[in-house]
Amino acid sequence: MPRYLTKSRFKLALECETKLFYTKKEEEYADQSFDDSFMKSLAEGGFQVGELAKYYFCDDPIAAGLTVETIKYEEALPETQKRIDDGVTVIAEAAFRFENLFIRTDIFQIFQEQKVINLFEVKAKSYSSTDRFFSYKRNSDAPIGINSKWKSYLYDVAFQKYVLFKLYPGFKINSFLMMANKDTVATVDGLNQFFKIVKTGDRGSVEVKNGLNRSQLGEEILIRVPVDEEVKWIWENPVDTEVANNINFKDYINLLSEKYDADEKMNVPIGTRCKKCQFKTTSEQDKIGKLKNGFKECWLAETGLSASELKKPLVLDLWAQYFRGMQGLIDSGVYLLESVTKDMLISNAENNTEYIGLSPLERRLLQIEKSRNKDKTVYLDLPCLKIEMDSWTYPLHFIDFETSRVAIPFHVNRRPYEQIAFQFSHHIVNDDHTIIHKGQYISFEPGEFPNYNFVRALKKELEKDNGTIFRYHNHENTVLNDIYDQLNTDTDVIPDRDELLTFIKSITHRQNKNGKEIGERDMVDLYKLVTSYYYPPAAGGSNSLKYILPATIQASKYLQNKYGQPIYGTPKMPSLNFINKTWLESSDHFNPYKSLPAVFDDVDADQLDSVVEGFDEVAEGGAAMTAYAKLQFGHVPMEQRQMLRDALLKYCELDTLAMVMIWEAWVELLAE
Repeated sequence: MPRYLTKSRFKLALECETKLFYTKKEEEYADQSFDDSFMKSLAEGGFQVGELAKYYFCDDPIAAGLTVETIKYEEALPETQKRIDDGVTVIAEAAFRFENLFIRTDIFQIFQEQKVINLFEVKAKSYSSTDRFFSYKRNSDAPIGINSKWKSYLYDVAFQKYVLFKLYPGFKINSFLMMANKDTVATVDGLNQFFKIVKTGDRGSVEVKNGLNRSQLGEEILIRVPVDEEVKWIWENPVDTEVANNINFKDYINLLSEKYDADEKMNVPIGTRCKKCQFKTTSEQDKIGKLKNGFKECWLAETGLSASELKKPLVLDLWAQYFRGMQGLIDSGVYLLESVTKDMLISNAENNTEYIGLSPLERRLLQIEKSRNKDKTVYLDLPCLKIEMDSWTYPLHFIDFETSRVAIPFHVNRRPYEQIAFQFSHHIVNDDHTIIHKGQYISFEPGEFPNYNFVRALKKELEKDNGTIFRYHNHENTVLNDIYDQLNTDTDVIPDRDELLTFIKSITHRQNKNGKEIGERDMVDLYKLVTSYYYPPAAGGSNSLKYILPATIQASKYLQNKYGQPIYGTPKMPSLNFINKTWLESSDHFNPYKSLPAVFDDVDADQLDSVVEGFDEVAEGGAAMTAYAKLQFGHVPMEQRQMLRDALLKYCELDTLAMVMIWEAWVELLAE
């Protein structure tokens, strides 16, 4: 079978050209890519947006047979050509090959008499009139490059247009990105429900409502953005690559094509991009020893490190927030965390900002020192933390939200990717240090807009006292501010609008034109307390709750003893979802999350978290977001709906209990 350079392989090469050698070798190289198209579409909504786009070109795409359905190259190519020969003007998933370059276009439109082709690349991505595809020098209108946020999308279009340019000389080819328009609102209710995501074999697809036609969809919520100017810039300027000097776009494509066809590896210098390399083996795969580790191959060849040295913490493990000097360290031959010195960090990153507690520089130096000395003891700034804790008012409230953003709105007058808050958990710690899982909320009925009932339920939980409220990172503050804006702009009659607005303002902070507005009961960010006063080495430099919790337990005999017994979900520690729960089932098992049943039997929650990376610095909640999407869009039997509901409630409850456990560990250390 020919080794085609497809647009997906081209995009992979843009990440790192070496990956072309490792990809599609499942029996030889490990690949941790999340390749479940059904689950990815649930989380991202890509299939639904693609299906909706077809209705903007055809009144009934299904009846018209708009789509080339076959996934086989050798069948899709002749079918596409036959349609063009028959005079069909619009084709979805049209297939084209030039030499060994192969593309499937989302929407292909051809006017043969006028010699015009319109190429539409459909993306489940939001677009606003304020977005800019180019990067500019300050105080200049001359573009200096493609905005990194849009690079993969625009180079994708440039690749497709190049193939069509070669196949259709003499044609004018117009190229467009087609995306969810955040400047519009849905004009019909239940728009998303017209497109149900289903699983067929190992692939995801969309089941469209029977009899659906264009007139039922209201005003367009997808926007066609012309990108010919950007594509022209890409074609005419050297490609930013380390495999060749000053290479133009055409020659770059030819280079990738030749190397991929010959199955020849291109050796790209190692760098920060390696941190997200998917061609790594897991510890379980290492035990089996069947698959090769592409990441390891690259680093052994480039660094001169031995295999045993490569097992040590690398500079890639350094806490990266506020730090832009990691690539500089690698370029200067510093590969191991233990080799990094203070001077290297200051020259690369540190600024003169004053911090309460650990500065980012001090935290990185602490990480390096403990790694170098193999010091597993926890760092805790007890005096500063005590000052913080003495300012708190009991009862303490720990809350966690699960949310979603969907490309195609559920409800009339809602914008693409508007905030949807569908679940929260709430733990209370009383002044006698008794711990209670006090409340929770969940709403996943198809087509229901839960936000206002969500806030009503949260208000009911928190308005009974003036106790200090805790969140972990920015998410909860962001969500409540989004709902505040929704309440302010919603034209529907909301009887308790003012009460809800006042409540949200009281427990949040927001930036406005007059500066920072801080509520009198603004939530305390436990994440900031962790980064300022606390460092457990077992977290490996990560400050994600799902890493901080097991690292905290590993360092705390108190937590190990307490939660190694079936104490949770008893009258002593009441729970709404657990009975006599033992969180730590063995002496070396420090991660309570591993004791929860999987939300999805065949998909790891960490993989789903990786899908939603970018929504927040600490990207978590992918499993909950995907489960919510499945309950909204999929055909889910009642028994399975109940199982998913139970799993979501347990996961969210553990998130707030995790915060409580960290608080318990601190209290115990202060007592000592």
